[in-house]
Amino acid sequence: MSVPLIKYLLQSYSRSRRYFGPLAGLMIAMALFYSYKPNPVMNSYGATSVIQFICCAALGLSFLNHRHPVHKQITIVHLRSAKRYYTGELFVLVLYAAVLALCIVAYPLVTGSFGEPAGWPRIGFALTAHFLLGLLGIAVSLYLQSAWIPETSYSTGLFLIVVVLSVGGSGIADKLPESIRGLRLLLPPAASVMELFMRDDMPGTAKAAGVFGYTLFYSGVLITVYLWAAGKRDIARR
Repeated sequence: MSVPLIKYLLQSYSRSRRYFGPLAGLMIAMALFYSYKPNPVMNSYGATSVIQFICCAALGLSFLNHRHPVHKQITIVHLRSAKRYYTGELFVLVLYAAVLALCIVAYPLVTGSFGEPAGWPRIGFALTAHFLLGLLGIAVSLYLQSAWIPETSYSTGLFLIVVVLSVGGSGIADKLPESIRGLRLLLPPAASVMELFMRDDMPGTAKAAGVFGYTLFYSGVLITVYLWAAGKRDIARR
């Protein structure tokens, strides 16, 4: 991993000020959600994990779109590797997701928003879920950036559709004919992670591992395909 590239991307994004919208939305959502006290631990973390998913998807879009395509190509030429550049972008986004997960999970602990001690097992469970949904949001944003969908209106519309289908996947699937309910597996599994928090105070290890593992696998497939396809697109432009 190129440290100078990471520093350059961080500085470039911070100077663009494009992070303000997603982060402002996150702060408002968190403040409103925890405006009433006390709150149940797991149900609250289930809701904020979805907020993390939406915020990271929006943050990913703003980060991936903040540089002009020509500037990206110049950077790739200097690096002599498109793969290094796209991997660097992903590293920065994963770093943001990890920091946001830590902040979102810590917020109610610092502000005393829970009616009972959260406990380290539940905190660890929440951190894992928030990070994985942050990673999922980033993976989704890769395919909605302007380099892939130039029309902003189309990109925004698809973003909203994906978010709604991802979060409301269970409710939507229940209304479909049983023969096609399996199509739910094609949707980003944000709803599955949220349901772990809503149904049990502390889900079983095997059940949680299955849902977390599938979420990580889903994100990994999206990221792997993106890196492969982005490299092909870069070669085709030369």
